[in-house]
Amino acid sequence: MSFPFSKAKSRRPGGPYVRFLHNMGICGPQGLTAVFVALLVSLACVACTRRHSSPRRPAATTARDDGGAAGPYRTVRPSAGVKLPEIAPKPSRPDPYGGTLHVHLDAEPPHLNPLQDQLQVIQRVVGNLVYETLIECRENQYRPGLAESWDVSPDGERITIKLRSGARWHDDRAVSGLDVQASFEPLLRASSHQAIWHAMLEDVEGVDVLPERAARFRLRRPSDLVLRALCEIPILPAESLRKAGSAVAQLGRQPVGTGPFRFSAWERGKRIRLVRSRPAERPRPPFLDEIVFEIDGDGSRALVRTRRGEIDILPRVLDVLYPEQVTPATLRDTLELWWLTPDRTSFIVPNHRRGPLGDPRFRQALSLLWDRARFAEEVHHGLARPIGAPTFAQVPPDPLDRKQAISLLETSGFRDSDGDGVRDVGGVPIRLTFLLPSAARGLAAEVRGFALDLRRAGLLLDTVTVDAATLQARLDRGDFDLATLTWDGRQDEDPRPFCGNQGQLSFTGYRSEHLQSLLDRVRLAPGFTARVPLLQQVGEWLASERPVIFLYRHDVPALVAKRVHGLAGVGDRLDLRSVWVDP
Repeated sequence: MSFPFSKAKSRRPGGPYVRFLHNMGICGPQGLTAVFVALLVSLACVACTRRHSSPRRPAATTARDDGGAAGPYRTVRPSAGVKLPEIAPKPSRPDPYGGTLHVHLDAEPPHLNPLQDQLQVIQRVVGNLVYETLIECRENQYRPGLAESWDVSPDGERITIKLRSGARWHDDRAVSGLDVQASFEPLLRASSHQAIWHAMLEDVEGVDVLPERAARFRLRRPSDLVLRALCEIPILPAESLRKAGSAVAQLGRQPVGTGPFRFSAWERGKRIRLVRSRPAERPRPPFLDEIVFEIDGDGSRALVRTRRGEIDILPRVLDVLYPEQVTPATLRDTLELWWLTPDRTSFIVPNHRRGPLGDPRFRQALSLLWDRARFAEEVHHGLARPIGAPTFAQVPPDPLDRKQAISLLETSGFRDSDGDGVRDVGGVPIRLTFLLPSAARGLAAEVRGFALDLRRAGLLLDTVTVDAATLQARLDRGDFDLATLTWDGRQDEDPRPFCGNQGQLSFTGYRSEHLQSLLDRVRLAPGFTARVPLLQQVGEWLASERPVIFLYRHDVPALVAKRVHGLAGVGDRLDLRSVWVDP
């Protein structure tokens, strides 16, 4: 889902992971991963009338009866393709050292300080390469990062971390607990503009500096999710963070971290160079001499450059170029098509304060009238998978079922009392308004189909096309019936910032004490395994109440040169630390 961005520090519907949905797809990886933000929609969208099939990803299949009910939805996963491992495999070549990796970057970062803005375009350059987090979350386990060990007190209210022996900044200063404190303390303040990280650290009271390269997190109450937060927040040098604004600004231009690569150069509008930060330590990574991020906002041109061999990794093929421009004939023998599967979901947000939208049965009827299976094939060409809940739960999506939707509307009292073919409440026809981002042709096609099925069920839907600023303003003041957003979360993250009573979706007017109690139990669960059944309960509750109407999980096609080996990551977050390349 690609979105050009701007950042707003005020309250905003959506958040670090919630964004305006444009064409129900990813307009670019530079989309926001930080706090409530205003989105500018600028990418050309795919036409909605074509049907495509790809030998790598067969389309979804459905069966419909005359009443408009769809049979069980079945997604056939590609039989061929490269699965992104979370842990990079060991090199198969005896001496994999050396070489340069070229990676496409579809927007120029405003700066390179990840604590200032949680933008994906920043994270792609410095995350785990220049800067490190205290802990890493891989394969449902906590693994050492910049912290070589950690200890949780018996009462669960103290977490003591010990920094890696010999850890030093790229300017050769030793890393200390003071750097940990300086990185986290601003995020704990109520005035912090990093809303998501502030919410993730809700249970942290303070951070103490300890001797012997250690720091201690003081918690108000036990929470294993604090450890999960330590997997997300990078550590930056206190010497720069605690100086005047010029030092922090300099850090954004020339980052100084502890990671395996150090910043080398930034040619504005062209490229950002990182080089190995330490001598080669056989047989340990990093193996590359250099990583070059090639800045190019033209996705079509970036694809051409990838085919020419100028770019080794194209993290996202634009929807408009898929699938015709990535067939085996066009890729030849030099590129592979990868499928990246981020936990990126799209959904309809209803305004619960407006009339029938506050009734869960009415929202269920709306969900049954969105033809996910057909749209996934016709509009998204197999890149979207229908869902019934967030990806941390296994809940089947609602099929198109007009008969059941009509039955729900009838039994819940939404009837056509005057025989004019339109259902009403107290004699007032039910007419909903759907806010549609301008130029979102693919989404517009889906909404038109949705409106037709609503009309057959006796409901009216008006579409209002607005620019991004107007859409933002109307959501802010609650002047909407229906709109679409996306959520960029990970299955093992804390769901409270997303769907809690004070979370990113609170602007819809939905509140549930039962849901909040489930989320509190998730917080108290002692680890990944214990959270899984609780998250399933959260997903099932969201699927039954439908505070939002979940639509799709969006996959991302990527191109990787066959000379590249050792690529790993989670979702579409690529891990380049252990990559090696053929000469």
